[in-house]
Formats: sequence, C-alpha cells, structure tokens
Amino acid sequence: MRGAAAIEWTDLRFEMPPHFVVVERRMAGQALDRWHAGGRCRVAGFDDNSLVIADPAGVARIESAGASVAATFGLAPEMHLGGQGGLAAELRAACDLIAIDPRPLPFEASIGTPARALILMRGIALPIGAGDSAADPGRIPERVQVIVNWREMLDRAATTRLRRELGASLRLVRPISTIIDPFLPESDR
Repeated sequence: MRGAAAIEWTDLRFEMPPHFVVVERRMAGQALDRWHAGGRCRVAGFDDNSLVIADPAGVARIESAGASVAATFGLAPEMHLGGQGGLAAELRAACDLIAIDPRPLPFEASIGTPARALILMRGIALPIGAGDSAADPGRIPERVQVIVNWREMLDRAATTRLRRELGASLRLVRPISTIIDPFLPESDR
C-alpha cells in the first residue's frame, strides 16, 4: 500500500528544497577553484602565501616568493630546491610528483624550526604552463605555483615553560570573587 500511495501522489505545488551553495573556506580549496576557473594559469590573490617554482622537473628554482613565505621560511627568488631539508624538500617532492602527473597536488607537512617550534603547513601545488594536460598528458609544466598557509605550535618543553609562567602569574593576582554583590560599595568589591 505504501509503494502504491507514493506512486499515485503527484502534487504539482510541491517544490524541491533549494540547492545550497557551498563556499570553500580553506585557502587551498579557494586557490584550486580559481585555478580551474582561470584556465589553469597562475592564481592571483594569494601573493603573500605563494611561491612560483620554474623548471619543476629539472633544477626546480624559485622564481618568486611571497612576502610571508619568504619571511617565515627564508626562501628567496633564484634559490634552488636541492637536497636541503625542511620546506625545500617538501616543495621538491611536490614538483617531482607534478612532473610525473601534471595535476593539482594538495600536501601537508610539519616542519621543525630552530626556535623550538613546530610549523604545521597545508597547501596546494598547481601546474602552470602545461597547456591542456588532457590533450597532451606527457607534457611537463613549465612552472608550479605553490600556495601554502601554516600554523606555528610550541614544542613540549616550551609549552611546559609557558604553563609554569602562567601559573606563577595567576598566583600573584588577587582572587576575584565569583559572586558580586551589586549593593557593595566600589571600594569593597
């Protein structure tokens, strides 16, 4: 009976719910959307968090570096991504993978710094100048644009030290009453 009733019910006034538009909030997702919409060329709007790497299948040389990336990681134009560790090694690995298969490559990395911090990074590497990769799948891109964002975290020793300092500071502060009597004079509160 239930199946027959469902088939017979045809109410023309019934409307389907509206389609919800999902707006991408992550930087890598926004960059990928703009890359697809812009004809798979260099993505504008992420200049501070962007690197352009020329000759990804060969020397892999940084052509341009955004201000935030350069200041945080010490990367500069004309720098080669050789056998160094850290971010340079992660970028080189992304370039190698894009040279094999020229498609966008999301990546995540964690990098230790000498300042006793850990940097958690998320980004996307986008091939540029490869033409239509569907028509010519063997063509290696001329450049790779890497767009990254990151968060810096303290290591365990620094976190323990910070907790100890905060605890000492909070002990110095006069305890505040959780019950405030609105009829007490200001001097007694």
